[in-house]
Amino acid sequence: MFDMLKVGRNIAKLRGQTGITQMGLADKLGISYQAVSNWERGTSMPDIAKLPQLAEIFDVSIEEILEEGKGSRLITSMLGNKTGEYLQQHEISIDELSGVAPLLNMEQIGEVFEQVKDKVSLRDLLPLAPFLSDEVLDECARKAMEGGTLSDLVPLASFLSDEVLDECARKAMEGGTLSDLVPLASFLSEEVLNECAQKVIDSGNISDLVPLAPFLDSDIADVIALRMFAK
Repeated sequence: MFDMLKVGRNIAKLRGQTGITQMGLADKLGISYQAVSNWERGTSMPDIAKLPQLAEIFDVSIEEILEEGKGSRLITSMLGNKTGEYLQQHEISIDELSGVAPLLNMEQIGEVFEQVKDKVSLRDLLPLAPFLSDEVLDECARKAMEGGTLSDLVPLASFLSDEVLDECARKAMEGGTLSDLVPLASFLSEEVLNECAQKVIDSGNISDLVPLAPFLDSDIADVIALRMFAK
């Protein structure tokens, strides 16, 4: 993972060595001087498209700006349109991909992620979730549900589509795992929650629905109350 403070110090040092002001560097790159200031303070990273320009302005390699490592070599291969060749020769871990993700666009991340997606769990995806497309995350969620439980989706729930969450909830209920719905209830549609609740009502295990009561519509909640007080 790139250390933004170190990268920022590198940029500040190289800028000083070339005698360029923050405003001057910003003008050459077509960005605001605040962006350059943020880089140098380590609060953000340059966009990948700016790295070749920075390297040319400072007359150094991209690796010298980012510091030598797998991450900088992967970035260099992408900029040289040699990503496929690089990935054939090197294994990239999910941690390494998470480290370079802030510099990449969604398409670039997706290309590299294809090489590692079969080796990672849903929990491993959390650092990458903000950088992956909805389609990729939904695909991972569906695959994970084939051998996991609904609770595995909890850390990623806010990044998944309503469609896949409802789909996974219905699948989980086929196995009778009602308790797994509780931590995900706020992310599920009322339709699915009511469907699951009705199944439980039909089975007679009304008390199992109490934790879900705040998320159910009033008609279902009334049925639960009446059945419980009728006992």
